Amino acid sequence: MALSSSIMEALKTLEPNTLNSSSFSFFEFFKYDTDDLRNEKILLKKDLIERYKKSIRQKPTISSTLKSDFYAFTKTLGKLHLADDLDDMLDDIKWEKITEICNILRKIETSNEKKIRWALLFLLSKENEILIDALKLLLVNFKIPNIERLLEKIIKTEVNSGLDVKFEGKKLVMGTEQRLAEHYIADAIEEKSRRSPGEIEKEVLELLDEGSYSNQEISQIIDVDEAVVSRVMTKLRNQNKLVLSSFGNKGFRYYTTNCQNCPFGKTLSSCRKDAISDIVNTFKDAHGVDLTSQDFEGIESNQALLNIKRTVIMSKKFTMTKLESNMYENFEKLFQTVVKNSIEIKHDKHTKSREIVISPNMSKLPKIFQIGLKIGIQYEIQLMKNLVNETKKDQSFDILSKMIKDSNKILQSIGN
Repeated sequence: MALSSSIMEALKTLEPNTLNSSSFSFFEFFKYDTDDLRNEKILLKKDLIERYKKSIRQKPTISSTLKSDFYAFTKTLGKLHLADDLDDMLDDIKWEKITEICNILRKIETSNEKKIRWALLFLLSKENEILIDALKLLLVNFKIPNIERLLEKIIKTEVNSGLDVKFEGKKLVMGTEQRLAEHYIADAIEEKSRRSPGEIEKEVLELLDEGSYSNQEISQIIDVDEAVVSRVMTKLRNQNKLVLSSFGNKGFRYYTTNCQNCPFGKTLSSCRKDAISDIVNTFKDAHGVDLTSQDFEGIESNQALLNIKRTVIMSKKFTMTKLESNMYENFEKLFQTVVKNSIEIKHDKHTKSREIVISPNMSKLPKIFQIGLKIGIQYEIQLMKNLVNETKKDQSFDILSKMIKDSNKILQSIGN
């Protein structure tokens, strides 16, 4: 697949070290945090900078050079014809092209081979001869091991495809016309990584890092025959590397809990940003709620975020049929019975006191039901507090105290 002209021009203009600079963060900011601005004709740079500071997904470390860095970035957008850079304003922003460039930078971020190809393209666009030392200098901040070996692999691959290039001492000399040579070097950045049959097992484990999949789904996603996937899954099950998730209409579903290698070419950071972005947009669209960065600070793992994302997106798509309505209504009644039978109030006639006793069975309620119960109790306490504050009677405070004590017992029983 050939790179688009806008991506090609961006990679020839931007240095590979862009991945370590604020410019990469600005590209992600334009991709994730500007949906509501895309119908505006002209945007003030100062307004964009303020929005960047408050970004939910970027969490930038605000430096004293933020303004100058941002102005330098917008100047680059102008040079790449991605926006009209007008002093303190931006006009005619090419949002889709900026997103495309951001996506390709994210792909390069996860692959040493793609970084080397980018550096080759950058140097080739300036000169038909490429000094190996200059290539290494461009990549020095990435600390790539065995650059020479990866470079030889890239050159061998493209020579077999028809590229005319030779090693002459410590430099590469291109025989192919420059524009065509650029495509030989750069187009593979967009393509899926080449893989050997021995890598299928690794790809399956990587895919299952994201969530639960069946053999059929894995076959479709990684484009491998289902019989091959079945053999790989049997081997991985025997090695205890998989956990059974459930059984659905597409067969058994499995997952793992290892995030070290992502099949979608994402870093831990970019995966987190994508998940948060989807959750934020879903809550905004479905519930009219604007989430903030504080809402995600307690979520430590990406798997947890991906599960939340999956749950909220499925709930958004959910439509209540007559069958489902009846099922959930009775499902609710069943668990109400569990709660009712798990709470006993004992009265002491001598002391004229009472005590609430909670059965251990409360802790066995489904987690989603526990969440609803917990929220209901907490808001009941808050409502009671408001009523007590309005009446300001000693008797009311006594009732509130007892209610809080009983509520805490219930919350503790469900693992609060």
